[in-house]
Amino acid sequence: MTNEEKKSLYECVKRQFTDPGLYKVSRVCEWLVTNGCSPEQMGYGSFRELAEDFPEMFAFQDDNNNEFIQIKAWQAGERDISDSTGHPADSFFGSRNIILNDDIIEMTQQSLFALTKVLGNGLSVQQMKQEIYRRFDEAKQNQKLDFLADRYTFPIDYCADGMLVNGIVTKNISPIGKSLYFAFEKTQICRQGAPERRSVGMISEEEKNRIYRMLCDNFPTDQPIHMATISKFLTDRGVDRMKYGFCKMKDFLAQMPFLVMRDIVLGGVPQVMITIEGVEVKSDYHASREYLQTRSVSPAQRNVFAERFPNQETYRATAPVPDGRLSDICNMPVKPMGILERYIEESGRKTDYFTLVDELNEDFRAARENNLVRVSDAKLVFPVRYLKKDGTHVELTLKLSAYEGKEWFLFFVDTNVRDKNQRIISPGKQLENFAFLGSWSNFLSELAAKAVDEEWDFRGSPKGHYRILIQYVKYTFSRLMREKKVCISEQFAAFNTGLADNHYDDIYACFFPNEPSCDTDWKFAGFCTAASGGLGKQLVNCFNPLPAPPTYFSSNEDLFFDQTKQLHTDFEHIIIDNIKRLPLQFLYDQFFGNEEARELVESIRAKSADRAAREELYDKLKQVIIDNSRLFVRIQNRLKDAIELAKKRVRWNYKTAIPSYFPKRDTMSLMLPLALVDEQKPDVALVVELTNSGSYQGQTILTLTQAYIDARLVCRLTGDWLDPSKISEPHLDADEQTEDFPLY
Repeated sequence: MTNEEKKSLYECVKRQFTDPGLYKVSRVCEWLVTNGCSPEQMGYGSFRELAEDFPEMFAFQDDNNNEFIQIKAWQAGERDISDSTGHPADSFFGSRNIILNDDIIEMTQQSLFALTKVLGNGLSVQQMKQEIYRRFDEAKQNQKLDFLADRYTFPIDYCADGMLVNGIVTKNISPIGKSLYFAFEKTQICRQGAPERRSVGMISEEEKNRIYRMLCDNFPTDQPIHMATISKFLTDRGVDRMKYGFCKMKDFLAQMPFLVMRDIVLGGVPQVMITIEGVEVKSDYHASREYLQTRSVSPAQRNVFAERFPNQETYRATAPVPDGRLSDICNMPVKPMGILERYIEESGRKTDYFTLVDELNEDFRAARENNLVRVSDAKLVFPVRYLKKDGTHVELTLKLSAYEGKEWFLFFVDTNVRDKNQRIISPGKQLENFAFLGSWSNFLSELAAKAVDEEWDFRGSPKGHYRILIQYVKYTFSRLMREKKVCISEQFAAFNTGLADNHYDDIYACFFPNEPSCDTDWKFAGFCTAASGGLGKQLVNCFNPLPAPPTYFSSNEDLFFDQTKQLHTDFEHIIIDNIKRLPLQFLYDQFFGNEEARELVESIRAKSADRAAREELYDKLKQVIIDNSRLFVRIQNRLKDAIELAKKRVRWNYKTAIPSYFPKRDTMSLMLPLALVDEQKPDVALVVELTNSGSYQGQTILTLTQAYIDARLVCRLTGDWLDPSKISEPHLDADEQTEDFPLY
């Protein structure tokens, strides 16, 4: 290979793989083939031959079956590419034989999500991307792929109003990222049989009043709001501008006399701000609500309400409950209202925004008249007519608003089903609320001495602190309460600890009734095995069958990672929200070329004992990554490579994917090891959860200490990558310690 050929190849590779590091061979090969630099075109029989002839830039990693290749910086090949008039896509752009794939085209999550909303097809973002690829190939085959000067256009689908939506593929003008960029546009092409479009301006006063009332119920008046926020809210509530004859939402909103629009520039970007003016509106829409506000509640109606809410106790509020309709005194934000709407629809009942507001107004008035509104700590809680899965009623929580306008706002919609045997407390506190245990140290040391020998502390932790055992006991009890396996008689209570003695007999925790004046109903009596000693005999005498251990598995999918299923990962949550769980050395290595980020990492290391200082430094580091997309993509690519390596490990040994249980959400997940600093040594665990669609969702990452505690709830671990004797317990913030340690 001549020096000029090397320079040309180097420039081609660096356009896509801008940073030195490990990359999948398949991705590099595909990029070279797409850009006219395939090994065959350059006279080589394989990519390996090409790479070996260019050792200044390429180096295979012999320990990973040649799936990854190292791309190195080559000083002799550096040119000022920015002065070149070429573009990475010049070699193939304009060809009718172009093949789209993830390596050459940029499709943002925002544009894909927006497209699903425009089409109303209910597809996920990933499904929408595959649909775009399919439509593009279909357009090529049917001669419907058009190329005009600087863009490809192709039909995607018709939306609900009958208008055609086209896909657009252009060159990506960004200096980083992929060669091509995807966008879409709604055309004026209408299919046959589409809904008839109304002429512009046909918006009745009643419809305007309904829209006004809807906005006032959810947004403050006389305060500027982004037009995008208003537009999304109305669209989600079924207000379609196209039905009124408007192509643009701005033109539609301009017809509303109560909206004042103002064009501004923020950060160099033109934007539109909208202010809702307070006006007096009179219509039948309001008359129906005035009736609700003024009508009285008869004794018969009170009886009907009591029948509707049989499980609610009458509660005399210590503070007066506000008068008036709920929608007059309370802002109803989009998020909680959306949660309630979806819950109702998932329960098999269709509803709309106006019907929902009417019903909430009526239920609030009935709850107030029947003294069912609970008042505490500047909050109002009251039941509504909708039922949870256990037959109890959904409850709404209102909180005092800090903004001008309506005094209250809808804060929380409680649709959660709670175990009647379980107090509303965190899982980690249930055992202490059930019984007086005495000293935790004595309780744990007695259990550890009776059980099969096991490592209950992490490496470097003081021996006998039982850091692992205390979490195991707390969350095992929580699981047993959820499964109704804590056995209680009049004078004796017990539960199966899930541990065994040296003879592999189950160990039970036993309790006697506590004194009536004490805070808990029970007090710890001791541990036993069935029929052994006084407690063991009393256990057998009181319970048949004996208390059962907790169970976690409902299917094989809880135990084994299926390589045939797709894995989608929430990288933003991992990189930004959980940056503290990533190894500092890993972050430092990824921040080459950015001194500000590296200095922040060094400062975090130096402030390891100062929590407040570290929090502030991590916040600054997050902002640096948010502001620098190259850093984010660099970390993301490294995580992707680590995930691929983890999947290979699972393929080699299925036990590498370790089941784990998360108490707060009562869900099972699998954990995969991610090696970020050294390929032979995992640094964090990726939590993978099987979704209803059949694909895997990479939810978050856990430190190895967090991962071990979550996994130990399910079963005793026998090595591989989660071994407490090899895991050092890191310094943790207070919110990641004892009370609810298993996190994600």
